[in-house]
Amino acid sequence: MIQHGRDATDVSGVAKLAGVSVPTWNRDKVRRAAFAEAVKPLPGSQRPILYDVAQVRAFLAGEPVPELEKDPEPHPDDLLTDAEVAAVVGVSASTIRDEASDGRMDAGTERAGRRFWRRSVAEERRDRPKAYRGRTPGSKNRQPRERPTDVRAAEVAAELAAAERGERPPVTVAELTDRYGVSHRTAERTLTRAQELNS
Repeated sequence: MIQHGRDATDVSGVAKLAGVSVPTWNRDKVRRAAFAEAVKPLPGSQRPILYDVAQVRAFLAGEPVPELEKDPEPHPDDLLTDAEVAAVVGVSASTIRDEASDGRMDAGTERAGRRFWRRSVAEERRDRPKAYRGRTPGSKNRQPRERPTDVRAAEVAAELAAAERGERPPVTVAELTDRYGVSHRTAERTLTRAQELNS
């Protein structure tokens, strides 16, 4: 997590702040050992490991490294990793990545090569009505799974019905792409689901 109002950087950013290249930073074992002792990775950071910029600057300036607030109050603008968002929502990290990639939730923001989401986005996703919970983990039920209801497909199905009654122009993939901010392929799938709902 990157706390609200703070900035973070990876090892390349640390080297840049130190005024050296990454290979030069990595070769300086004494300095790196002192850095590792004074500046701890941000909680939850991995691939890449991230550090608080204020702490990095203090270390490089030879000043006391300020401590990060322990157990800070959650803030809507805290930046969370996919795993941290998943913990808030109650799903897997891969589900968060999938939903972000196909437009079912905010795409997040990139920091040091990794994607983060505001806590407010995670809480909004958590509080969204659940149309389908899936099978309980470890369940032995082998019956075909019920297909989850796509809210967008239901909306489009209503508009398809209106188009059939002559109350609006035909629904197009281009229209859905613009409206929902999704890819052409995702819009096609949504239109197909909507047509199935009306069949």
